[in-house]
Amino acid sequence: MVECPFLCYYNDIMKFKKATTQKEIFQLMRIRIDVFVIEQEVDPSIEIDDTDGLCDQYVLYDDSEQIVGTCRVIIEDDSWHVGRVAIKKEARKHQYGSYMLQQVEILARQANAKQLELGAQVTAMPFYERNGYVGFGDIFFDAHIEHKMMVKQL
Repeated sequence: MVECPFLCYYNDIMKFKKATTQKEIFQLMRIRIDVFVIEQEVDPSIEIDDTDGLCDQYVLYDDSEQIVGTCRVIIEDDSWHVGRVAIKKEARKHQYGSYMLQQVEILARQANAKQLELGAQVTAMPFYERNGYVGFGDIFFDAHIEHKMMVKQL
């Protein structure tokens, strides 16, 4: 893997980077709208929130230089909260989500973070468990979808 400017990493087929252009922000929002608002019927006023302007947004490019995934990170002291993890429907089942989580972990470790946490949709918990996250606490509803908090110690 090769590091490049603007917190981005390359491997043979993917590029993960902090969203820095209006085009990247527009495309990542399009993915989130497609995944959460259209597929999962989340109210757009819940999906797009004030936190979007305060967090770091990341995009994942595939080998044809198309953005296929996104996530956002909220940094709170030595804990990073990962959210809005979304992969385009046609790009799923290619390990893009796992790759994206691995890259966030690399960045968190470089910043001396102690843990990554996220609110996982209950149906997505096996995916996060395969990536080293452990559930804790009670199930709660976010946007009318069951979620559970998960953490990964670094």
